[in-house]
Amino acid sequence: MASFRTFHRLYILFSDLMGDDEENYALFLSKLRQWGVVASIPRSVPKAVDYTDIFAELSVNDDYFSEHFRVSRHTFDILLEYIEPSISRHNRGGNHPVPPEKQLYIFLWYLSNLCSMREVSQLFDVSMSTVHKVVTNTSKVIASLQNRMIRWPDEQRRAEIAATVQQNSGFPGVVGFLDGTHIRLSSPIGQDRDYYNRKGYPSMQLQLAVDHELQIISAYTGWPGCCHDARVLRNSMIYQKAERGQLFSNAQHLFADNAYPLRNWLITPFRCVGNITRQQRRFNKRFSGQRQTVERAIGHLKGRFRRLREIPFHNADDVCHMIIAACVCHNICVLADDDVEHFMDNDGLLHPNNYQKTFTRMVTMV
Repeated sequence: MASFRTFHRLYILFSDLMGDDEENYALFLSKLRQWGVVASIPRSVPKAVDYTDIFAELSVNDDYFSEHFRVSRHTFDILLEYIEPSISRHNRGGNHPVPPEKQLYIFLWYLSNLCSMREVSQLFDVSMSTVHKVVTNTSKVIASLQNRMIRWPDEQRRAEIAATVQQNSGFPGVVGFLDGTHIRLSSPIGQDRDYYNRKGYPSMQLQLAVDHELQIISAYTGWPGCCHDARVLRNSMIYQKAERGQLFSNAQHLFADNAYPLRNWLITPFRCVGNITRQQRRFNKRFSGQRQTVERAIGHLKGRFRRLREIPFHNADDVCHMIIAACVCHNICVLADDDVEHFMDNDGLLHPNNYQKTFTRMVTMV
């Protein structure tokens, strides 16, 4: 006897050819019995479930909501308030415009999971083309919030960060932590070999600076995976402004790893070439403990928004918008105190999508 899955597929194919009414369904059942495809057939075929309505009804159960959309209902409402005026002007769906709330549902589902657009279209009862338009447009709208949500701290805020870090670690003048990560691509953009990194897979670089609370204060993306971290940094706005003395007060600096050059505003650990002293080893150990802040931020970014573990887009701008949109959503989650630890990617270096270094396209926020 054929499985229900086979029956359902046959019914979908039959419906596409003959229409979807009671008379045709009865004809479909009789034909299956005549052909001996199935011995018993369910009385009704389940219709596509609109999960938008289900989760709207279950909005009071924030834990259940956040497990699927990877943000709390409160965070969802904040994000919707930011972008609703923009996405309302771009309702998708042909003769049946997609409401802004449903557009955000579709985008967050795609950003937070690794399912295909086909699966999303079936889940939300829209066409694949509508899903693509909603995802790319919404990511672009959210990415446009970077000037508002990803901001370099002012002098007062830098002093507060430095005081807190010094109280916790003893290191003076630290106002942030810098690192990069590879964003895996399903295929190199334009089949350009430059997107293949040293580990052999195509990627785009993301350079981040974060404060002690995991909030992103600078995001820069767009460079292909073959580029070195130091090259990405030197082409970023944060480097150019820091070299001109526009970002730091006296004796303020960032912490970064050995992939980056040592500057008066960028502190890196002592290079271990077999001749470092005991005091230098002790410094490196304490330094590493503090620098894990940016690694935890990256772990949260990829742990909550799992689409960053592999992006299937073929347009570089679409990839950049998706990455920056995820960074904006990350900051909103941090500011809203949205259960950051729960979504932390704790797999560390064992996770196949967790890579330490990063390179990016010319999308930046300082």
